[in-house]
Amino acid sequence: MDRGAIAFFDLDGTLVVGQTQQLLVSFLRRRGLVSWRYLLEVGIWFGAYKLGLVKVTDAARAKGAELIAGQAIDEIDLLMDEFVEESLRSRLHPGAMAALNEHRRAGDTVVVLSAAIDPLVRSLGRMIGVESCEGTRLEVAGARYTGRIEGRPLYGPEKARFARRYLEDRGVDPGGCAAYADHETDIDLLRLVGRPVVVNPRPVLLGTATAEGWPVIP
Repeated sequence: MDRGAIAFFDLDGTLVVGQTQQLLVSFLRRRGLVSWRYLLEVGIWFGAYKLGLVKVTDAARAKGAELIAGQAIDEIDLLMDEFVEESLRSRLHPGAMAALNEHRRAGDTVVVLSAAIDPLVRSLGRMIGVESCEGTRLEVAGARYTGRIEGRPLYGPEKARFARRYLEDRGVDPGGCAAYADHETDIDLLRLVGRPVVVNPRPVLLGTATAEGWPVIP
């Protein structure tokens, strides 16, 4: 691995097995912070998503921001730390984490990019020792979350655009960099770098990886 290279890692389905927003709702329900009805609605939506019956929209992504509306930033940081320890540590993907640690040993910069809400992504980063993390940013007013997203969710093409700017700002050649993802919505990110790797891929991405000759981590 080249010194000074950058390795981008997706979160849901790549570093973590499962959907973090669905897991977060279940965690908040156990803490009595969301209703059973909300938990059921989220479960139905994710079931339909897995079957390909619905697609992710900005409105769907905004649901994550609504969960913490009115909460103080420091309180949410503590809550997210508890969530990642209780619900995500045991779900870390062994193959993806092995690749991440290999990049670190090589001196590469590791960057976690996710459409999940930013406090969650940064908490996951603290748990695995990654400082450069970026999620969907949330609007803040008076040190509290408003329940609204700031800008666009870091999803699909937005993730690739962020990665491109990140590389350009640092003068890094994307040809020497790597990206890891599990879903076809991250194809733009994977094609941005010289070393794309797919992790436990969905069928569409697996087909692309096979056609392109990209490595696959099962």
